[in-house]
Amino acid sequence: MSRAVQAPVEQRIRQRIRSFDIPALLELLGASGYGDAELEYRSHRTTVHQSHLVHDIQFIHQPRKRIIITVNVGLLSAQSPLPSFLMRTMDELDHDRLERFIGYFDHRLLQECFAGLYPERDGTLLPGWPEAAKDRLRLLRPTCPSTLHWLFRRIFPETEISVRREVRHQQVPAREMRLGASALGEGDSMGGFASIPTGGMEVRICCDEPFASNGVTWAVEALRRFETELAPLLSESVLMLTVLLVLRDREGFLRLERESHLGYDPLQGVPVHTQQVLLFSGDTSSLKNLKDADQQTHP
Repeated sequence: MSRAVQAPVEQRIRQRIRSFDIPALLELLGASGYGDAELEYRSHRTTVHQSHLVHDIQFIHQPRKRIIITVNVGLLSAQSPLPSFLMRTMDELDHDRLERFIGYFDHRLLQECFAGLYPERDGTLLPGWPEAAKDRLRLLRPTCPSTLHWLFRRIFPETEISVRREVRHQQVPAREMRLGASALGEGDSMGGFASIPTGGMEVRICCDEPFASNGVTWAVEALRRFETELAPLLSESVLMLTVLLVLRDREGFLRLERESHLGYDPLQGVPVHTQQVLLFSGDTSSLKNLKDADQQTHP
């Protein structure tokens, strides 16, 4: 297929193909609609060591949609395990039948090699990996500050994460007081609830910019990441948790106050005001209800 009729994303992939590693390339191709059935791996036939892994990529649409990925490892590369006399035989032959024969095994070996880079992505290599991941998370104690910091750091890599212990006053139902066989009143005589101090965690997500990398405001993006990626992980544990989004915008905010005079007071030198957005506060076990409701909405 000529480059002139290629899609823009295919042109950009070809232009920067030597900067890719295999997992990132496969993620991009998968997002573009290419599955494993359309991928064919070939090794670059050369005797010179190359400084990059991926050598070339070809997008073929006729007679069927497929992609040929040429890499600098494999049976025909400079580090080939094949004997030298076989390589010389292929050079002396005036046809490529032997090369196509070796290419079949080369494709299978390269496919298995690249699948083993991240075996958790392939269910045939590590069956039951998602279920085992939940068990490993329980062993790491999600209620520990270091584990919480690690989790939030992976979901919010572009922000500053602060985790600290805090004491919360939790309200619990108070049973009615009984004197002998009589109850004082029909309801709860001591107010209905008792406030007791409990241990908990406070997580602060500090941002220096009002927008995330995808252009969405942090108040919306942070809540989406918490509900979709963190809530399923924390719902299996019982922890009093408070999650705050702290916006440290360097531009300041225009405020109308009684002591200020619009049009007279200069805006230079306005002190930086931090804004806090409460993302979650309560027991993490209640997040399981949110997860179940989301599964019923999106089966």
